Amino acid sequence: MSVNTRANVEASSRIPTLDSIQIDAEFRDLCPALSFEESAQLRDNILSDGEFREPLIVWKSQGILVDGHNRFHVWRNLTDEQRQRIAAPRIKQLEFSDRDAVHDWIINNQIGRRNVAPSQRAYLVGKLYNSQKKDNTCFLNRGKSSAQSPSAQNDQTGETAQNLAGKIGMSPAQIRRDARYAAAVDTLSKNLGPEVKNELLTAKKVSKDRAVEIAALPADQQKAEYERAMGRGEPSPGITFDPSEWGGYETVDDPVTPHGVVTEYHIKEMQAPFNEVQKQATALKKAIQELPNGSGGAWCGPNAMNDIMTCYTNLINTINHRKPVVVCGHCNGKKCDKCHQTGALNKDLSQLFIEGQDATQGTTGSVRQAV
Repeated sequence: MSVNTRANVEASSRIPTLDSIQIDAEFRDLCPALSFEESAQLRDNILSDGEFREPLIVWKSQGILVDGHNRFHVWRNLTDEQRQRIAAPRIKQLEFSDRDAVHDWIINNQIGRRNVAPSQRAYLVGKLYNSQKKDNTCFLNRGKSSAQSPSAQNDQTGETAQNLAGKIGMSPAQIRRDARYAAAVDTLSKNLGPEVKNELLTAKKVSKDRAVEIAALPADQQKAEYERAMGRGEPSPGITFDPSEWGGYETVDDPVTPHGVVTEYHIKEMQAPFNEVQKQATALKKAIQELPNGSGGAWCGPNAMNDIMTCYTNLINTINHRKPVVVCGHCNGKKCDKCHQTGALNKDLSQLFIEGQDATQGTTGSVRQAV
C-alpha cells in the first residue's frame, strides 16, 4: 500500500470532531433554512431537552455534513454557558459513492419527514426525479444500448416516474409536475438571486403553476413578473393588470351604477389601503428579523424577539380578517346594519353568512367573491 493510499485510509477511518466538519453549500441549500422563529424554537427545544436528539450525519471519507445543518447551526451559535448545560451533538458517519449519491440521500431523507411543507416536498420530489432522469440519460450519452441499460429503458418509456411514484406514494403525472416546478424554482433562483428559492418554498404567495409560467419567460422579464406575483413592484401594463396582484382598481370619475350600491368593483377600491398596509407590514417584518439576536441584553434576547413576532402575526391576521372581501349578502351592497353600513363583509362576517350562523338572519345565501 502506498503512502498516499495509507494516509487516505487513515483519514477516512478517523472520527471527525465538530470543529472539523465541513459545510457544502449545495447540500445545505437543498432545503430552505429555518425562519428566525423556527430556529429560535429549535434552540429552545434543544436547551430544554438538554441534548440533540438526532445525530449529525457526515460523509465519512470527506468529512462533509450531510444532514443536521440546522442543528449544527444552533450548536455553533450557543454561548459557552449554554454549551455547558447540554450534551454536544453526536456524529454518525455514512459512506457514499459520489456527490450524486449524497444528493439523492438528502432528498429521500427530507421527503420522509412529516414537517416538510407541501411546496418544499414538491420541490424535493422534482429534484429527485430530475436527478434520476439525468442518470438514466447518461447511459444513452455513453452509447449504451437498451439491452445493456435497463435504467435507460425506464427513461425512454416513462418508467422512471412510475418507479419513483411507487416508492413515495404519488402519481407519475404529479411527479412530472413537481419536476417542472423544481426546475422553475432553480431557474428563478439562478436568475433572480438565491433568496427567491426560500420565498417560493415558504411564502405561499406564488402557486407552483405560476412559478413555472414565470420561469418560462425570457430572463429579462422574469424579475418584474415575479415581483408582481409576490405583491411588489409595478402593476402589469394594459389589459393584463390583475388587481389582486397589486393595490386594487384605480378610482374612476364615473361611478359604477347603480349609484350608491357597493359592487365587487368597489370592493377592489376598498381593499387598496389594506393592501398598502400589508406591503408596509412586510417591510416591517424584514426589519424585525434583522434586529440583533445575540446575548447583548433583554431587548436582543430570543424571548423578546418571539414576543415581537407574535404581535406582528396578530397584526397581520387582524388586517387580513378585517379587509372587505365580498359584497354584503344580507343587503346585496345597499348597506345595512349587518355590514356596518359599508355594503361589504370582511372574512369573519362573510364566513358567518355562508355558514348561516347569524342568529338574526335565519337563512343562508351565496356570497360573490371579490378576491
